[in-house]
Amino acid sequence: MVASDLILEALLNGLLLGGIYAVAALGLSLVFGIMDIVNLAHGHMLMVGAYVAIFLFTTFNITPIIGMIGAFVVLFALGMALQRVLLERVVGEGIEQPIIVLFGLALMLQSIGRIWVGSDAQATDIGIPGEAIDIAGATLSFPRMVTFVISILLILGTWAFLKFTTTGLAIRATAQNNSAAQYMGIDTDNIHVLTLGLGTGLAGAAGALLSMLFPITPFVGWSYLLKAFAVVVLGGVGSVAGTLVGGLILGVSENVGVLYLGGGFRDIISFSIFVLVLLVRPHGLFGSSGGGE
Repeated sequence: MVASDLILEALLNGLLLGGIYAVAALGLSLVFGIMDIVNLAHGHMLMVGAYVAIFLFTTFNITPIIGMIGAFVVLFALGMALQRVLLERVVGEGIEQPIIVLFGLALMLQSIGRIWVGSDAQATDIGIPGEAIDIAGATLSFPRMVTFVISILLILGTWAFLKFTTTGLAIRATAQNNSAAQYMGIDTDNIHVLTLGLGTGLAGAAGALLSMLFPITPFVGWSYLLKAFAVVVLGGVGSVAGTLVGGLILGVSENVGVLYLGGGFRDIISFSIFVLVLLVRPHGLFGSSGGGE
């Protein structure tokens, strides 16, 4: 029998972890919802963002909270270059070509990471003073509280950008109907470049945040890709609110599941949720068969 305070602790810390999962999945959701591309390299982009934060922390002693900005910028530039140089040449040639290209990119990033930094796990320190908080006997991790707040700010910032800016309106119009957006004078090619940059930038930011909580290796990309897919399926493609809710559900499910089943079941829980929601509600909790928000 698991003590009630441990269950409460798992629930609360799961919610805090779910915020980062939502940020990681938001970039994947945007790219898929707007460009109809399944970015199989998304988890490896997250891994690269984590290593950018680790490099800044170990080399210049820059807290990963600030290093997250560097990770976002590096991955934003990488995503835009990827779309402009590579994906533009294969998009429209069938669904298989972009998937094959991105799968190859994921393997390449994993191999580069293994050669460059080795296979040993690395992590960062939050870099600011603080103590865990006790609530009804449950201990809340201070790093998770900080990363949760930052995650919510990133999600709200992305939502506000899409909702209230001219560029955000153009992105949403492209998501709803690419051809109609072109007729209205929107340069959809540039929108796709910006979208992939934003999606990979969010992955980089999530990676920097995760480096404060979990050890990072060049092989974590597949695991976090699976988690991002699970969140997107839960929340629905293109829904910012759904992505947040899906991330929270996944974080809680993993933490509580690990409490009962053990740490080795964490990824199995993610995959089980992914399959179950696909069977019961393929469009997610907030999604629909139409365009994005």
